[in-house]
Amino acid sequence: MSDSTPITLPQSVPFPVTITSIDCSVGQTVAKHKPIFKYKYWEYQDDPNSQEAVPPKIRVERIGTFESPIEGEVQQINIAVLDEVAHSGIELCSIREPCSHTVQYGGLCALCGKAVEDEKDYSGYTFEDRATISMSHDNTGLKISLDEAAKIEQSTTDRLNEEKKLILVVDLDQTVIHATVDPTVGEWQSDPSNPNYPAIKDVKTFCLEEEAIVPPGWTGPRLAPTKCWYYVKVRPGLSDFLEEIVNLYEMHIYTMATRNYALAIAKIIDPTGKYFGDRILSRDESGSLTHKNLKRLFPVDQSMVVIIDDRGDIWQWESNLIKVVPYDFFVGIGDINSSFLPKKNGQLTGPTKKRKSIAKLEAQATAELQVEEEPSFDDDEDKAAADLDADSASPVDRILELGGGEGNTDLLIEQSITRNQSIEQQQSERPLAKLQHDLEKMHHHEQDGHSRSNSPDGTSADEEEDDDDDEDDNLLYDDDNELTALNKVLINIHNQYYKILGENILKNSSLKPDLTKIIPYMKSQTLEGITVLFSGIIPLGINFENADIVIWCKQFGVKVVNEVYPEVTHVVCRDPSNGQGPTFKARVARKILPDAHIVNPDWLFACLSAWNKVDEADYLIPLGDEKLWVVRSKDIEKYQKALENQKQKEADRSIQRPRFGSIDSIEEYDLEQANQEVDEFLAGISDDDEDDEDDLEATLVDEIRNGGNYKNVNEEDEYDEELENGKSADSFIKELYSTKKRKHEQEEEDESENEVVEEPESNGQKPSKDEDLDELEQELLDGFDDLEED
Repeated sequence: MSDSTPITLPQSVPFPVTITSIDCSVGQTVAKHKPIFKYKYWEYQDDPNSQEAVPPKIRVERIGTFESPIEGEVQQINIAVLDEVAHSGIELCSIREPCSHTVQYGGLCALCGKAVEDEKDYSGYTFEDRATISMSHDNTGLKISLDEAAKIEQSTTDRLNEEKKLILVVDLDQTVIHATVDPTVGEWQSDPSNPNYPAIKDVKTFCLEEEAIVPPGWTGPRLAPTKCWYYVKVRPGLSDFLEEIVNLYEMHIYTMATRNYALAIAKIIDPTGKYFGDRILSRDESGSLTHKNLKRLFPVDQSMVVIIDDRGDIWQWESNLIKVVPYDFFVGIGDINSSFLPKKNGQLTGPTKKRKSIAKLEAQATAELQVEEEPSFDDDEDKAAADLDADSASPVDRILELGGGEGNTDLLIEQSITRNQSIEQQQSERPLAKLQHDLEKMHHHEQDGHSRSNSPDGTSADEEEDDDDDEDDNLLYDDDNELTALNKVLINIHNQYYKILGENILKNSSLKPDLTKIIPYMKSQTLEGITVLFSGIIPLGINFENADIVIWCKQFGVKVVNEVYPEVTHVVCRDPSNGQGPTFKARVARKILPDAHIVNPDWLFACLSAWNKVDEADYLIPLGDEKLWVVRSKDIEKYQKALENQKQKEADRSIQRPRFGSIDSIEEYDLEQANQEVDEFLAGISDDDEDDEDDLEATLVDEIRNGGNYKNVNEEDEYDEELENGKSADSFIKELYSTKKRKHEQEEEDESENEVVEEPESNGQKPSKDEDLDELEQELLDGFDDLEED
């Protein structure tokens, strides 16, 4: 026998109603559709006796009957005659059914065999609604109720506790493997003399035959299936990792790839099914195209679940997520199954390649890709039209707009077409072959240049290059050790969980550890006390607080700022030897924060992977030419004063009045965001302003001109001569400056064209030329006016 089912009036009833009779009794067995209650209600109708054109309404009493929507034994009656029922949801009685159909499969109840698909009637009860949760990893249609899910998960918890195990949800692409469809890999693999052969000789291959994707409404002939060869590199140490972790965790695969792809990868990394069995969830049955959700596998309880994935955003940074550094073996390929996910162009996702030539090639390839994705336009109207067209045509944007695309067949097809196009492009363009060619060309030019020149100390340039050990001819090289660090982290989490469980058993057996709280706590203690300043790392146009690297760092207790504050312990910036030189903030930090470590981003990734503060010695930024780090004291003083003024203004504003009518205190206002705007304003000061002779402004113009490299005043003439000869030091700062300058000039031009002459105000004050700026920009300008006063 099952539990009692509560009976309520459907929403279609004209509430409120008054019970007039009860036609059942406790203990009585009622059949489906047998009348069990009668009720009366009032409604208004036209007066039939009226002779008026628009007859008045009169109140009329009606009688209704409620029939039992299910069969079973009446267990309890909760109402009496003349009781008023004001709305749906009030429990009238409860009936114990022979079967409540809480487990359903293929339109049938798995418990009693009754058909449940068509059991829908006026009562509002549907048997399908009783089993809405898909607990299986496939799309077979097995569904259960929330109560059944809770029972299953409780039994799973008990079993895992007995085995002293937890649950590990594992992503595939760029977490435990890296895959490509570039046929160049197959050619290199069949040629032992190829310089890349040692790195790819163990690459696995498989071929998938999939149904051709046709557009919605296709009525043409059935298209032949498509075949595609995949090349898969297993992350170093995966076999040992799985062998050890399987003793501590029950493992599940959760991937945004198709099911056929997921099964093929599972055969490679788990040929006998020892580690994952049939616990594989793919995009085909996950229910979302853009996000992963633990409730798809564990709808009631996620307290024993750990997630490992190279992307945090698709999990919406779940509290029990362990983000790993992406595995990036095939240079320039990325994740072949992420065409429908938000792009990470320009964001810092992992450490740079240790070989400088490969890192340089990757940077060039990324820059070329960004140029291709940002076409030029003749005018703003063309650009606006293109943006509108892109918005309407992008399946990724449309899927995101619709909350993930669940159940939208058209978008599913459109996304599949986009992915197929991406695959075909990679097969035809052969990016690996192109990068290998570029590498050989780079080495050829370097050798030619070195043969014609010697270094100043008499050492040949070729000998210096040999010392750098960067002349290897192979593009692909595998030095990844992420799984070694991850293994230690997972062991520590497992030990911590069962340590707490043991302590709870002694105190209160009902207390249960929760990894959604344990993991965040462990993370937050790891790098506590570290304050990081990112300089030249966050791409222009990306919200500082929303950058992945910032979110990731904060989870580990790192305080992240974007200005040079006294509490900064680490300045994370790129190596100035790449030609751009150190940024203004990096130079200021080195001058006024002698104890702060100036490190490259790889130091952060090492800390985040190991869950431990790593020694900075191997990651310090080389100083190189001391001239590159020069910064004038006046500039530092004015920069600091600007920050102090801005902070004081925000503090005063929070006390005096809420900002924009919604911020009641300084804690509620995003001060870090305001400081970022200060920095962007600094970078955008125009050298055409009336106060061009101001020292701070002149220094910033130097900064813009030189791509972030400070030059002494006596070097300016030399730089101007270089500009006249057509040389340029491009940088994102210079581009920002130019953009702001053009915008400022256009605004002035528009103002002059539409200027209306008005009489001066009686107090003699002139109208501000900045009245068209928003409130924050005006306050920033006011702050710099203060700085300009001598």
